[in-house]
Amino acid sequence: MPTNRPLIFVDLDDTLFQTARKMHPDAERHAATLDAHGRPNGFMNPIQRKFVSWLLESADVVPVTARSVEVFGRVDIPFTHGAICSHGAVILGANGKRDEPWHERMCATLESFQKRLPALSERTLAAGLENEISLRGWVVTEYDLATYVVTKHNESCDSVLQLMGQCVFDEGLLDGMYTHRNGNNLAFLPNELNKRFAVQEWIRRDIAANGERPILGFGDSLSDLAFMSECHWWGTPSVGQVAAKLSEHF
Repeated sequence: MPTNRPLIFVDLDDTLFQTARKMHPDAERHAATLDAHGRPNGFMNPIQRKFVSWLLESADVVPVTARSVEVFGRVDIPFTHGAICSHGAVILGANGKRDEPWHERMCATLESFQKRLPALSERTLAAGLENEISLRGWVVTEYDLATYVVTKHNESCDSVLQLMGQCVFDEGLLDGMYTHRNGNNLAFLPNELNKRFAVQEWIRRDIAANGERPILGFGDSLSDLAFMSECHWWGTPSVGQVAAKLSEHF
């Protein structure tokens, strides 16, 4: 049956929860995610927890995340309407299964990057060694499809990732790609891979099924503005890249 409930697209990390290092040591914490060993590694504060409860009670909520399908599976929030993972490379249905038409589209879209992304990851880690910066990194792969490159530093300053991004840019390795950097996370993504494109497709299908209904978007990163702009209204946490950029003008 068609529904008039609002449809909400929401980023996860640093929007609904964050790592312990980004919280006050004495802050009340509620586990929201687990690491590969089953230990809590992402936490909601009391306000975030109440916000999540309100979202789930009031609307059809679709996570829109950079997390891979596997890592999204360790989020301990009861989403029931599917999800968009890996910056839009994967659409999951309400049953948790990948959407086959979207997967076929992504396979065709990212075909030319299948060898390029592993080489880019290796070169980024090598640049770290050359600059005496300890890094770790990998290619996010979904269903044997390489989607984008992630690089993180080991016990250093987040600003070193800007240096690493500049290094590979100066070598001409990012043609046809864009960079996403937020905290201890540097990602290199094909221009054709973006949360916005998956949200556009989701909205197209939703209108066909439910007609027009209110659509809201929430995210903390400047890159989230792309998918948030597809919504009728959008919002952002008071701490994050979007809030910091807006504060420069007010």
